[in-house]
Amino acid sequence: MSLQELGVQLFDAGAVRLGDIEAKLGRRTPFYFDLRVVVSHPHIMMAIAQQLQVLSSEIEHDILCGVPYAALPFAAVMSVNTNTPMIMKRKETKMYATKKILEGVFEKNQNCLVVEDVVTSGGSLLETVTTLRDEGLAVTHAVVVLDREQGGASVLAANGVRVKALFTMTELVNILRDAGRISDETVEIVSDHIKQCQFGMKDNFEQLTAPL
Repeated sequence: MSLQELGVQLFDAGAVRLGDIEAKLGRRTPFYFDLRVVVSHPHIMMAIAQQLQVLSSEIEHDILCGVPYAALPFAAVMSVNTNTPMIMKRKETKMYATKKILEGVFEKNQNCLVVEDVVTSGGSLLETVTTLRDEGLAVTHAVVVLDREQGGASVLAANGVRVKALFTMTELVNILRDAGRISDETVEIVSDHIKQCQFGMKDNFEQLTAPL
């Protein structure tokens, strides 16, 4: 499946939502990308994993780690397809038995490739990277499905993580416009939103320290 076909199928499956939508921390967005629905569409999940594998083949890595929760299925499929070990980061440290924050087998200084669904401010991915590094793993790259082009990739680059994405927001809306799924007006609205809503290091600090 080509990236153009994948973009259209994601829209048709309901992974792309349009409207005045409340996103994380109460922010509003005209374009919401929800990859959790893809678990009900195995052929799309496989296509995403295969495209991410193309990106990851150019990156030296020993293990994979998906950012919980939306990216976990993609990391799992990539792990099986490429016979690459995977670890999982818990949302919180286990409070009994092993009391682990990471599940799976790994060794210090191994190169860990992070898998993420969407990068906006970069806060969620940066939080996972910080945990992995605290546990002794080396993290220099992340592969993601969508870069919303709102500053997250630059923030991550400043923290030593290069982001490689299947789609930028601009690329995806252009694919959907060319396929007749959205209008030129919607493309302009999304483009204006990207320009007006940019994130930086201060935003990521606030996101990482915000109460749950």
